[in-house]
Amino acid sequence: IKVFNSQAINHQMKGNVDLAFETFLRSLDYAKKIGDNVTILNTLLNIGVMYDNNGDYENCLKYYLEGLKYAENSDKATLALLQSYIAEVYLSQKNIEKAEKYLEQAIQNSRSVNDSKSLIWAYSILGNIQLDKNNYQVAEKYFTESLQLARKTEYKLEIIHALSDLGKYYNRTNNISESEKSLTEAFNLAKELNSLTDLSIIYKEFSDLYSKNQNFKRAFEYHQKYKETSDSLFTLSNSAKIAELQTKHELKQKERETELLVHENELQKKIINSQKIIALVISLLAIVFIIFIWMLLRNRNKILKAKNLLQFKNDEIENNRIEISEKNEVLAGLNATKDKFFSIIAHDLRNPIAAFVNISELLELDYDRISDKDKREIIGQMNSSSKNLIRLLENLLTWARLSNNKIDVYPENLLMKDVLESSIHPYLQSAQNKKIKITINVPEDLSVETDRFVIQTIIGNLINNAIKFSNQHSEINVSLINENALHKLIIKDNGIGIEESQLRNIFLLGKISTGRGTMGEGGTGLGLVLVKELVELLNWHIEAKSKVNAGSEFVITIPAQNKF
Repeated sequence: IKVFNSQAINHQMKGNVDLAFETFLRSLDYAKKIGDNVTILNTLLNIGVMYDNNGDYENCLKYYLEGLKYAENSDKATLALLQSYIAEVYLSQKNIEKAEKYLEQAIQNSRSVNDSKSLIWAYSILGNIQLDKNNYQVAEKYFTESLQLARKTEYKLEIIHALSDLGKYYNRTNNISESEKSLTEAFNLAKELNSLTDLSIIYKEFSDLYSKNQNFKRAFEYHQKYKETSDSLFTLSNSAKIAELQTKHELKQKERETELLVHENELQKKIINSQKIIALVISLLAIVFIIFIWMLLRNRNKILKAKNLLQFKNDEIENNRIEISEKNEVLAGLNATKDKFFSIIAHDLRNPIAAFVNISELLELDYDRISDKDKREIIGQMNSSSKNLIRLLENLLTWARLSNNKIDVYPENLLMKDVLESSIHPYLQSAQNKKIKITINVPEDLSVETDRFVIQTIIGNLINNAIKFSNQHSEINVSLINENALHKLIIKDNGIGIEESQLRNIFLLGKISTGRGTMGEGGTGLGLVLVKELVELLNWHIEAKSKVNAGSEFVITIPAQNKF
């Protein structure tokens, strides 16, 4: 267990949050299995600290309060430290009353056993409470006592925290030189210990300090370091993995509880059956031989019935096991598809959002030094990114509504040429940027009874896809023909085409491709999946034809008399 905890703490300091969390859970399970209450308490404390660092105060308090049950029967030093941690969480939630309540208990327990470590934390939190109340002299007193005690005991992590608190205090009271001095010493210690969590906090304090002192260049440098360190510690992927590990852990606990309950029930049944048998034997010895024979035959029949019933139940259990196994295989496939899909979505959402952040920071820091021409170019980039982001979100929302059967079809008689022109219009600028010509060859009076929103979404995604994979100075043709009581809507481009291996899976969610366009345009592949599902919603049919370097052709077959 000690090896598990050491590995987990090492992972945590290096920023490997998901590995640290998984290792702590393994340690917790094993400690509970062997009844090691000290390790259970320490592991609950460590898991709570991870949730605290991730800003998940609800789960943090859950583990701290569970640990409190074990700490009350443990040594007072550990109890005091845990009470300080709980107070710190309530302070983060701005619940000052509860924070002060737990701090009072922590200080009382710390002093009763003369424990320095928990007292250092308590002074630090008290100082932060007073700092929030603008009681600067009282805050300085607690921060100074915390640092003095940390230096005396040579606890390096506690020295880092105390110096960071003093740096923050001096910044708030405009003592820039002392703030910089405290933060620099804290930084050197954190660097020595390679503690990414503490480095992230110190970078943030440095950024605030230099920003307040109008040294915007250094403020920006430290803000970038803060962002990089924070991103390496707590990414969206880590948060998702932690949530998944937590769910699996809770599921295992429920399974163990169920197994224990089943075992207890079986034991109880055995006891009851034994008692019945003893009572039956005593009764049989008290009656005449004929009644004994009759009872014996009766019990034999019961045993046969029970055997048949047991066989039936065993068969039923086996069938259920097979069914669960099959469902688990399907669920595993769905989970794999979901993980791939959300990984793609997260990546494509992150790029435009990161672009917005970087461009806005550039404008904020260097606005007066940027020429009008460059500003217009930057604004154009932001506009393009925002349109791509909106397009992605619209497809996501539509796909989500489709998945939950929340899209209703409202058919109306629509002139197809008007619908095509209005559907293509939002993408004309993208086509012009690549000097692509879009031609529409559809009779003026040809109409189709269908849903306007659904068909516009279908056409928009197909046109956007064609533009993305078409070369500059090429052409996209949109036509609609009649053939054997059917309408065929054809969208054809002269782009880079699709490989045969990808063409077979182009409409499958689990096989979506994220290839780059001819000018490096990104994409999730969700558009074509959405097109396929919307086409089927209208009781239509879609087919894709393509050859590498010869372009692609999408053909939608529409019954002349469409039925919904």
